[in-house]
Amino acid sequence: MPDAITTLYRPVGLEEMILILEAEPHAFPPRKPEQPFFYPVLNEAYAHQIAQDWNTKDKASGYAGFVTQFDVDASYLEQFETKTVGESHHQELWVPAEKLAEFNSHIKGNITMIAAYYGEEFEGARHEFRDFAADGMFTFLYELVLKNKHDFRAEMMLSRRAIYVNYAYWMTQSYDDIAPDRHKVFLQYLADAWRERFAGWHLPASEKVDSL
Repeated sequence: MPDAITTLYRPVGLEEMILILEAEPHAFPPRKPEQPFFYPVLNEAYAHQIAQDWNTKDKASGYAGFVTQFDVDASYLEQFETKTVGESHHQELWVPAEKLAEFNSHIKGNITMIAAYYGEEFEGARHEFRDFAADGMFTFLYELVLKNKHDFRAEMMLSRRAIYVNYAYWMTQSYDDIAPDRHKVFLQYLADAWRERFAGWHLPASEKVDSL
């Protein structure tokens, strides 16, 4: 009989989301010296509330909040006390920072981003090798796929972390030099190419549209 698992959630900002992706994405990054605990939450609604109401207004979070979901061995979690820090559904575990590496070893499968929220001051994850953030990156990728789809796929590999965190933002935007129908087509093309290359990282769902 398989071991029981518990599904947990964690709202994170832009920097932490990128660091999770650098772990491909199987682990949370070490805590900073001023952070003695790691706080996964037990209630999805609570995670959404933090990501939307707090992270999107926080400069240190990059004015973005991402809700992550992950499964952990239930028996391992028994050692951590459940804390209620507000209303009855504001429940979280307090994991000492020195135990985070051990905690990560008990995560089953990938850490998945299930929701993304963006504040008015969000600029986006910057491209790893080029000097532009979310809006400039979208235009660059759109123009590149029209010129050379092979180069586009190579670029997608280089900028995969930024694409992952910017994608839901791109779905909400409009661009003066890109017609709305072409904007929609490109997002679908990008989602399809992503699924072929990064099966374990799920971009937000988008409906099927005509091909480029």
